[in-house]
Amino acid sequence: MEIIGRQGVYVALEDDRIEKIRLVVMDRNNERIKDIIELAEKKNIKISEDRNFFNKFKRSHQGVALVIPEFKYMELDEMFALPKEEREVVVALDSIEDVNNLGSIIRSASVFGVSKIIIPKDRAADVTPAVIKTSQGGIADVDIIKVTNLSRALKDAKDKGYFVIGCHMEGEPMENFVSPPVIIVVGNEHKGIRPGVLKECDKVHTIPMSKKSSVGSLNAGIAGSIMLYEYFKAFGV
Repeated sequence: MEIIGRQGVYVALEDDRIEKIRLVVMDRNNERIKDIIELAEKKNIKISEDRNFFNKFKRSHQGVALVIPEFKYMELDEMFALPKEEREVVVALDSIEDVNNLGSIIRSASVFGVSKIIIPKDRAADVTPAVIKTSQGGIADVDIIKVTNLSRALKDAKDKGYFVIGCHMEGEPMENFVSPPVIIVVGNEHKGIRPGVLKECDKVHTIPMSKKSSVGSLNAGIAGSIMLYEYFKAFGV
């Protein structure tokens, strides 16, 4: 897996929690990546110069790439086996497809003390270099759990004592939150939470919006971040 582009590579290099394999550059004498090369040398990361390496990238790479290990997902049973204090608040994403939204929610999860996110295996964004870049280092704080059936995973979690809260267009005001352990569900960018998943929600909250607004809904990444902020404000997880 590779992180490309000057900003993303520099941020990843600075974060000692992200494992690195090597730094690849098109031209070691490029002044625009001088600070990146110096940082890699300071951290004793192998540097190689290889112009052909960049032929596979379809988007702008700015002549620099950081090779990192493939992302490792956590199993749901592994999460349940952890001490309760390590999994008090969990986020479940119902088919978030945009990598920027996924990265944004991971970043917000890190900021607000959430260390576990559940995603479906199918029809949903995976953890990619773009997600890692957008998370701005938050990915190092958050375990991602992939499940075959999100509805079933929520049902299993409820059997383990979790209360499931949905963030949906139609629901109660953002107050009187239930205390942990909870799972907060955020829906798809266009369709929201699917009926089968919504059925497993014990309570649904909605984000208030101005009646004057001509916009029908919030971006999924923003909606998820607001929900996490409100819950953090209530319980300070």
